[in-house]
Amino acid sequence: MRENPVEGEEVTVIVRVAAQGPDGGVGEVTDEVITRVAEAIEQAGPTVEDRLEFGTLRVQLTQEKLDEICTLSEIASIETDNTIGVLGDSGEEL
Repeated sequence: MRENPVEGEEVTVIVRVAAQGPDGGVGEVTDEVITRVAEAIEQAGPTVEDRLEFGTLRVQLTQEKLDEICTLSEIASIETDNTIGVLGDSGEEL
C-alpha cells in the first residue's frame, strides 16, 4: 500500500503506539502519549475511529496518507485492520 497507493482508496489500520520510558528507552504506553499520537494522526488528515487495548488506535485513512503517518516517531507499528482477529489473520504487510 505504501509503494503503490490507490488514490482515494480508504483503508482501516491499527496503529500501535511506541512504549517510551522517562529516559527515552523502552517503558510504558501512557494515555498522554496515545493522545499525542492520535492528535498528530488527525492533524495529518486521517480519522482516529477508536482507542483499543494495548496502546493501539483504529485509524481510517486514504492509502496515500499512509506514508505520512508512518513518519510519526511515536508509532511502533501500523498493520491493516484485519490483522487483529479471532481467527489469527496474518494481515497485510504495509
